[in-house]
Amino acid sequence: MASIIFFLVILLSIMVALFSRRGHGHQDSRDFFVASGQFGGILVFMLAVGETYSIGSIMGFPSAAYSAGTSFIIWFLSYIVLAYPVGYFLNPLIWRAGRDCQALTMADLFRARFGSRGLERLVVLTAILCLLPMGELQIVGLLRVIDQFHWALPEQWTTTAAAGLTFVWIMLSGIRAPAYVSVIKDSLVLIAVTVVGLAALRAGGMAHLPAVAWTGHPVALRDQVYALSTIPLQAVAFCVAPQTVAFVFTARSARTVRRNQIVMPLYMVMFPFLYLVALYARSAGLPVPSPNAVFMVAAGALLPDWMVGLAAGACALSGLVILAGTCLAIGPLVSRNLLHGLSDAGQRRGAQAVIACYLLFSILAAGHLSGLMVTLTSFYYLGVSQFIPGVAAIVWRWPLSARALGAGLVVGDVVAMGGALAGLQPAGLNTGMIGLVANLLVAAAIQWTERRKRVVGSVSDIA
Repeated sequence: MASIIFFLVILLSIMVALFSRRGHGHQDSRDFFVASGQFGGILVFMLAVGETYSIGSIMGFPSAAYSAGTSFIIWFLSYIVLAYPVGYFLNPLIWRAGRDCQALTMADLFRARFGSRGLERLVVLTAILCLLPMGELQIVGLLRVIDQFHWALPEQWTTTAAAGLTFVWIMLSGIRAPAYVSVIKDSLVLIAVTVVGLAALRAGGMAHLPAVAWTGHPVALRDQVYALSTIPLQAVAFCVAPQTVAFVFTARSARTVRRNQIVMPLYMVMFPFLYLVALYARSAGLPVPSPNAVFMVAAGALLPDWMVGLAAGACALSGLVILAGTCLAIGPLVSRNLLHGLSDAGQRRGAQAVIACYLLFSILAAGHLSGLMVTLTSFYYLGVSQFIPGVAAIVWRWPLSARALGAGLVVGDVVAMGGALAGLQPAGLNTGMIGLVANLLVAAAIQWTERRKRVVGSVSDIA
């Protein structure tokens, strides 16, 4: 029964994707990538919260809570809550900047504001580097979901089917398909997480769960420093991520973008239930093969078969929707911003080819890379956070040159990612914050030097 319900959920997503194609059978690149900026509040809302209701959150949050305890929960929940008021002020400004230059990608904003092909390429390469693990993250999560069914199928079959379904969605109607499917996905996710969480609470008992939550994971000073440096960094980075910027461009007005930010905190309702799942799994001593399997193992232990199938279907759609959104962010970055001169149809076909290659890469990476999903997400934010100075310079018209921003971006990436790879964490600080400070200092220093040279040159000309 669980397998039947699971496949019915997948079939429903295909039907919804087909429905999204109505009236949009012949799309130009703008309609394919950002729906011609025609989405109203509901669809923009569903796209924008996709990161929150991703498979990384549904399975990664209880896995990290299960493994790391309180220290993880503090910064994870806090940065998402803070991201919404930040987005209330910042995202409408990004939308207006995109409207002024008819942007389809974040790199379009940099090209229009600074007129530098070198900076545009640097932004594209950095964005792609940051987005590369996101596909693998969704595929790995999907594999952990499928493990619950014990189908004894080769993993390559599962990953290929997932990538194929994602590609079909995209080919049907571009960004419209994942947007429409998100309506189904978010509804099912909310139902599944709530039911599993309540079942965990009932099975664990009110008296035992708090004790499990309190013991075993004391919050050290170093953890507090990491949380305090991570929360504001990732809250702002959440709003300037390449796919988030692209989703903002789908809105029909700045007012639509702003109004969505007001109600987005309602989506945080699922995290207390996910925490209950992690506490139950630990207190009950469930046989968890890996931390990433906590949610599905708990669902299998607590729910009837048909509800397990529903929960698995909700998790699968979460991964596939985020995978589709990531593909639609990477595709135009290459076909539009790296390969200049392509026709409108050429941009769309080129992006589709890039998307196919990215899906293939994600399949291969899922078979050879490992690690907790939250770790991959944290590495992702290290790079994305280095876009903050550039986006700020665009929306507030800061007097920074392309050379200053480019140098700052390179230094910030090297410091943040290099420090993380080397295992450095001075005083417990997030290396992304250290990289951002270095980014700003380098950009300011180069801008000051360029300005000084101009002043000296002007004085020399007068003399």
